[in-house]
Amino acid sequence: MQQMKLIAMWIIIAQFLTAFVGRSISPLMFYISADLSLNKGQLGFLPTALFIGQFIATLLVGYLADRLSTRKIMVCLMIIVGTGFLSFAWIDNYTLALVFVVLAGMGYGGMHPVTNRFLMNILPVNQVSLLMGLKQMSITLGSAGSSVVLIPLVAFIGWRYTLSVAAVVLLMFSFIMPFVLKTKEDSQTEIATKLPLRQQLRIFLHSKWLFFTNSSAFILMGIQMTFNTYIILFLYEIKDWPIYSAGICLAISEISGASGRVLWGIISDKFFNKNRWAVLLIITILSANGIILMYFTYSTFFIVMCIAIIGFSLAGFNGIWMTLAVESVEKSMSGFASGFSIMVASIGVFLIPPVFGSLVEYWGYFVGGIFLISLFACCAIFMVIALFTVKKVQPS
Repeated sequence: MQQMKLIAMWIIIAQFLTAFVGRSISPLMFYISADLSLNKGQLGFLPTALFIGQFIATLLVGYLADRLSTRKIMVCLMIIVGTGFLSFAWIDNYTLALVFVVLAGMGYGGMHPVTNRFLMNILPVNQVSLLMGLKQMSITLGSAGSSVVLIPLVAFIGWRYTLSVAAVVLLMFSFIMPFVLKTKEDSQTEIATKLPLRQQLRIFLHSKWLFFTNSSAFILMGIQMTFNTYIILFLYEIKDWPIYSAGICLAISEISGASGRVLWGIISDKFFNKNRWAVLLIITILSANGIILMYFTYSTFFIVMCIAIIGFSLAGFNGIWMTLAVESVEKSMSGFASGFSIMVASIGVFLIPPVFGSLVEYWGYFVGGIFLISLFACCAIFMVIALFTVKKVQPS
């Protein structure tokens, strides 16, 4: 039990620091835009590049996580993230900068299936929901921490040095971690599946469970990244807020999301008999209403409340999503299944933000908002269908 707690602690710390660096683009967006003279469409491609890397890596990393040492893979991925962002910080060429963000995204995205598999080694699948939420919570806390810490630091040393410091901290941790866990090597307590890769993919593609999981993640992850990318610019340009105050709101959203990633799992277990589709429907409705109310009010209090609700719902859904992904298959394929689901969600993440940014560039935030609400409506339809077609958690 003590070893389990130690492993869980290191998973959470590693995921926190990876997210602290990996999600640093959103709070630094204003400064990156000004320094590199980027328009809103180009800005949208920065998080897109991150998640293109995630799209490329997650399926392969998930496949390897079911077969190799998750600790060693995790260390390699953290080094990739740190190196990618350290290089990005000192490149002026926009195209080359995108290449290094893609590289960093491969490490950032690969962490998800690896840490998910790590958790599946620790606990039975029917007990993993809370720990999965805590692990996902560390991602939003890392993102919130980057908003709170990095924006003030930019005022003293500039965004390039600020991002470099964050990347170096991650690299130092990645080099220390193998020595700390030298005697705590994670054991593959479950034998990897004997099914060939093609047969596993066929199972995933024919799984109604995974179809609805991936459809909701495709939309909600894309909107979540759009919100994180443009919320600071929206508050600065439309609501006339100072940059730092807007950055604090992004942090509030992420902190709310951190609590949501734990509480939504508890809510689904205690009050909905593990019917996570119903919970996802509630999350979708709350998020859509929060965005609508935030646009039409100018009250500081209500804007902050709307942002907190959006964060609690939109950033908080990830714990439910990851639990659904690992519940969809046998435990021996859990790493590959979560990698497959993250790969599909990554498509939404690298498509939706630049589309939103282009709509805002030409027609303003109102049209961009209509685009997001339409996506929420599609997600709600998927969840209603799932409620009537997939009713029980499948045993693994």
